[in-house]
Amino acid sequence: MSDIKKVCFSILPIGLLLLVSACTSVAVGTGAVATGMVAERRGAGEYVEDSWVAWNIRGSFFKSDVVKFANINVSSYQGRVLLTGVAASQEEIDEAVSLAKQTRGVVKVDSEVIVDSETPEELANDVLISALVKSSLFSSDHVRGIDIHVETTKGVVFLTGQAQTIAERDQAIEAAKTVKGVKEVVSYILINDKAIPVYKNTSSSSEDNEPDSTE
Repeated sequence: MSDIKKVCFSILPIGLLLLVSACTSVAVGTGAVATGMVAERRGAGEYVEDSWVAWNIRGSFFKSDVVKFANINVSSYQGRVLLTGVAASQEEIDEAVSLAKQTRGVVKVDSEVIVDSETPEELANDVLISALVKSSLFSSDHVRGIDIHVETTKGVVFLTGQAQTIAERDQAIEAAKTVKGVKEVVSYILINDKAIPVYKNTSSSSEDNEPDSTE
């Protein structure tokens, strides 16, 4: 590993510590009042653990001579890791999956990484799509947007997180599909019937707030 990589890798954890500390403070400070509107369903402890899992995997990529650190995205939810993005070769994908599986706390690894390249314009478009999908999820009365996490590669949207019902998961998928530029939506959303229910907008009628089941 180059000297520049060593220096960067040694200081980046400081930023993560500050971020995790801030998120934990918000969770602790608002959890008692915010119930279903602010706190993630997985809880602060799992959030921190998932953050460290993702960070450690990215660290392994950063130190690897095979994996391109910036090309592969890492999402971790309750120890389930999803890799997305692009790679220069199948060898790079295999190495990324292997490194992820070796990381402490990882329960499962799924890879949606493709052998391809991505231009700066495509990358910027993917970032915009992810932001618009997230906004669509937050504006929905049928989905707890804070619990659904979004990654986009070449217009293909990947959703991770947790839903209380199949109907909520399907509503999240449909909300993502309405965003301009989305080519496909792939869901890795977990179903937990004991999770906090979706917050209902009290200004709407109860009939309007009922999610449409796709079953």
